[in-house]
Amino acid sequence: MNSHFTTLLLDLTELVISNVERILEDFFVHADPADRFQKCPHCLGEDVIHKGIAYQRTVRHLPAFGRRVFLCLPTIRLLCKPCGATFIFDYACVEPGKRYTKQFVASLPGHVVGATVKHAAKQTQPPATTVERVFKQWMEGECKQVQAVCTEQALESNQLVLGIDDFACASTIETEL
Repeated sequence: MNSHFTTLLLDLTELVISNVERILEDFFVHADPADRFQKCPHCLGEDVIHKGIAYQRTVRHLPAFGRRVFLCLPTIRLLCKPCGATFIFDYACVEPGKRYTKQFVASLPGHVVGATVKHAAKQTQPPATTVERVFKQWMEGECKQVQAVCTEQALESNQLVLGIDDFACASTIETEL
């Protein structure tokens, strides 16, 4: 099996895929980090040694070919010689302590828009509470972005008209009027 194409297909260039197995209706992709070197997060020292693998971590990734995909990542224990700190290898594709890859989390709001959280959770199969939390976080960012664009357009407008149901947020708008 050529793991290079699997790596490209799953958009996981930081990983080297060693094995892909199908269990029932799911794919389990066993992978290792492409670069096994990592600086110490405490002192940024480069003299780090591997202390072994604590366990295999399983995280959910984007679906492929209509099936769920799980990444099986080794939890590599590291030790920094200069400061003596021990830490776990940090993968760029998944947040520490999370069960889903960043790409999977980023895809969830797209399932909720135009549907319900319950329907999106049924389609993507994480808990509805997870989908709701991710959607609310996404909405906070989107609201700030939309408000910034609207405020900028209002400031640039020469003929700003407020209707009965409209309101102004910024005090700078009032001074422009």
